[in-house]
Amino acid sequence: MHVQHGAWTAEAVVWPALHSRHIVVMGERDLPLAKAWVRHPDAEVHVLGQPRFDALAGVGRETQRRYLENLLAPGPRRSPARIAVWACQPFGPDRLKAQADLLLDGLWQAGSDWGLVIAPHPAQSVDVFAPLLERDGRPLLAVADPRVGARGCLAGADALASAYSTCGVEAALVGVPVLELGSPGERTLGLSDHGLALRCSTADDIADALVALRGPRPPADRAATDAVCRWRGDSAAQVACLITRPSGGRVMRPHYINHDDARAAESGRPQGEGVPVR
Repeated sequence: MHVQHGAWTAEAVVWPALHSRHIVVMGERDLPLAKAWVRHPDAEVHVLGQPRFDALAGVGRETQRRYLENLLAPGPRRSPARIAVWACQPFGPDRLKAQADLLLDGLWQAGSDWGLVIAPHPAQSVDVFAPLLERDGRPLLAVADPRVGARGCLAGADALASAYSTCGVEAALVGVPVLELGSPGERTLGLSDHGLALRCSTADDIADALVALRGPRPPADRAATDAVCRWRGDSAAQVACLITRPSGGRVMRPHYINHDDARAAESGRPQGEGVPVR
């Protein structure tokens, strides 16, 4: 069995997905790639979400918000009214600086009430951000503890910015607005294609997106989030059910099963989609 860990691209084949009997993907947009990659003669693809996202249902927003505020304004200082989190990728110095300049210029244009918390990628050293911390003026800037990372504080943010960190998917699932950073043609998570993020290529794009957040926002469409990642808080249980299913068990019907309807059905089978590929 192979469980999809992060976003897939057509250019990067995941080797275990080629030969696994069962392939668990996050969302329905991943089905075509999974079907194209498989080589196992009896392979099935299941849309069951991502088990590590199950815990998002119990995330402490207020606790994470206080963490961000204390980072930006320790002691008696006043914290910014709005806080963005930058979920970084381990880019080279030039690209990292370009993204930092883009974000900071956009935040400055959006108004003085924004602060930025940088969440380093696990492969990054916090030292690479030292030059940014030496700057004066607005917006206020801080770096999150690497042990916390973007995943440990994004729920407390007013917006999350990233190129293609999977934290963008998590932010979209819990209703935090996402800004996808990238010039035209550059790789992102593609969340903007589903209306779950705003694509930002310039500082003006970022400023416009942040200003727009002051107005009312409609809730995310369930079909859009399901396309990227099915999220019901039960992915780990569904994967476990798939593992323990008898080898001679009935194969799931090769079409989409409404997850909410399936939840109520009396079945020992995972409540996702099982698609025989051959």
